[in-house]
Amino acid sequence: MKCEPPLTERRTGRRGQCLLTAGETGPAWRVVEGIVRLDLPVPFGEEPGEEHFVGIAWGGDLIGAEALMFGRYGYTATAVTPVVLEGWSQVAAKEPAALLYARFERRMGEVLRLRAGKAPERIARLFALAQEAGAEPPRLRLRDIAAITGLRIETVSRTLKAMEAGGLS
Repeated sequence: MKCEPPLTERRTGRRGQCLLTAGETGPAWRVVEGIVRLDLPVPFGEEPGEEHFVGIAWGGDLIGAEALMFGRYGYTATAVTPVVLEGWSQVAAKEPAALLYARFERRMGEVLRLRAGKAPERIARLFALAQEAGAEPPRLRLRDIAAITGLRIETVSRTLKAMEAGGLS
């Protein structure tokens, strides 16, 4: 998937919009608002055009920082919800890079927890994290919920209906 032209100092993105493309060059970005999904391109030999979910980022998290070190983005970043991004440089940063990386590492631990346990628990944890990020969970797409939680779309759909019927959503 090819993203739109390079980002400017501050940018908004709509749900489903590709923000950064793996392999492209560009600056690092801090997520101001919203949730961003991070995917790795498939390894050589697998179905082209497919990507593998690897993480999420939201308010305060840094995305694209690997381009500062390696010259290219390692992930494709897509807006799960409407997002606001601002350009980030270590020189102008209000927070030290180590703090941002530590926050992101903690987030990856939370993502791993979203992929373990029973379907209702995974989805409930995702909704809690989305609310913490200021997003409205019912507005998340089924395919994003499925990719983030490691569940099939059909399982997510059935589970959401059961949660709604039980008053848990």
